Amino acid sequence: MLKMKKVISVSSLFIASTLSLTSCTSFQGDYGDPDQAQILDDRWNPTDATQTVKKMVTDMTAAPWILNWREDMQKKAADRPFVLVDDMENRTSEVIDTKALFEDLRSQILNNGKVRFLDGDLRKKILDEYKYQQSGVVKKGAVKGPGNQHGADFFLSGAISSINSKQGGKSSVQYQIEMKLTNISTGELVWSGIEKIRKNFKRSSIGW
Repeated sequence: MLKMKKVISVSSLFIASTLSLTSCTSFQGDYGDPDQAQILDDRWNPTDATQTVKKMVTDMTAAPWILNWREDMQKKAADRPFVLVDDMENRTSEVIDTKALFEDLRSQILNNGKVRFLDGDLRKKILDEYKYQQSGVVKKGAVKGPGNQHGADFFLSGAISSINSKQGGKSSVQYQIEMKLTNISTGELVWSGIEKIRKNFKRSSIGW
């Protein structure tokens, strides 16, 4: 009986200690400025994405491809070309959300008011909706038929690659991001923008 009491006492002490450690666990955090540059490690980070988008928006909107398109197509000064976002190829060994990069770029250029965008993924869903509405289940007069969509004038595509190097206790990584616009009618490359980001690191280890 005495032995059993000792076992119960030890078990109770273990549980109490566990609960005590759990109750002492705390979490602290705050919101950071998304526009503030930060380097946490040698991988692609939000600061790299922000820097890239800012550079590409400036270059793309300043280039003469819109004016050239208006002249070639005999468009008015108020006419804006339609751009279809293709995809950005990730040639690095990292997992990079290239879609978010393009979404940020598209949002900023769209709000600039110089071009109009078409969503390729959404087009497929719209086509399915057309088929559904044409199936006879939607009442007459409410059917939205095909034939009114705009055609894209340009493809926006891109690629991101990286080169890693090490020497002694130092290492570096250089990212190269290229975005380009292709005239769908002629196949001509009308604009290309390149952003290079290089980060240097020095690693140290602490022995125990």
